[in-house]
Amino acid sequence: MEFLSKRKLVAALCALAAAVYVYKKRSAFFQIVTVFVFAVAFTLMLAPLCRRLEKKGLRTPAAAAVSVGCFVLAALLIVSAFVPYLITHSIDLIRRITPTLTSLLQQGGALLAQLGIQAQEQKGLTDMIASAMSQLTALLARGGMAFATQAGQIVFSLVIAYYLLCERQVIASHLILCIPITWRLAFLSAMLGCKNAILGYLSGVLKTSLFVSGATYLGLLLLGVRDALLLSLFMGIFEVLPYIGPVLASIPILLATMPMGINQALLSLALVVLVQQVEGNFISPYFTASSTSIHPLLALISVFVLGSLMGLWGILLAVPIVVTARSVLWSLRQAENLMNV
Repeated sequence: MEFLSKRKLVAALCALAAAVYVYKKRSAFFQIVTVFVFAVAFTLMLAPLCRRLEKKGLRTPAAAAVSVGCFVLAALLIVSAFVPYLITHSIDLIRRITPTLTSLLQQGGALLAQLGIQAQEQKGLTDMIASAMSQLTALLARGGMAFATQAGQIVFSLVIAYYLLCERQVIASHLILCIPITWRLAFLSAMLGCKNAILGYLSGVLKTSLFVSGATYLGLLLLGVRDALLLSLFMGIFEVLPYIGPVLASIPILLATMPMGINQALLSLALVVLVQQVEGNFISPYFTASSTSIHPLLALISVFVLGSLMGLWGILLAVPIVVTARSVLWSLRQAENLMNV
């Protein structure tokens, strides 16, 4: 008994030391986990294409290489097609909305002065632009380093995904053998539910983003708004961010249309609201399966909590994490019911 108590004490101390070490190196562990999460996500996305190529007669390594190569080629084509356009037209858009923003700041200062509130002395437009450019330069420098780090992680994730595609059947069989027989049905059900939840959520988000971008583009084009394509792309991209994304993307639309008149700005804002209502009430329920949709209150809470803990990554991953966890729990419950029958 004394030997067992000492053994438990040593195990507890080792576990405590490991927990302390993981906490101190949490940033490094987070990067490692991120790489493997991306690798698994790429594997799940490319597995159907890989299986189809294998049925065409390609060997597994060649099918995996072609799948990864097609993904990289598609990503490069999208980046080369849209990134230069986004950069050049974004700079032009910022240049055009700067006078509107300056006028709004001046009117806000005058309104505060009428209310008897003394605001801080405002800088001139030149000083404001110079300060903003210096801050933007520093942000781009930090963002460049972060982008290089993220790009390296994504490339390494693709390499891991290639090997996972090549050995997916062997890895799956080994994982199943490592699980006790009584737990295997629950494990397989949970993994299937996780896969369906992730793929269903990604498919729904992609389709709704395309709809929001296309509908916004057509509406802004009919209203005669300049840079309608750029502003609609912003709407489609920010649609990935639950709830706060459309609000953030509507700000450039409002600033870009205010010089055209208050009626044009209100019509553009009404267009954004209309598209969001159609998307929320008709498009999302149609494209999103019931197994991948969650209550708005739960989505808001998850976005707030994970966004506070993890920042932008938390906002992006909040809904898919909740959807996946719910699907896994539901699959485990179903498997448990089948085992009890």
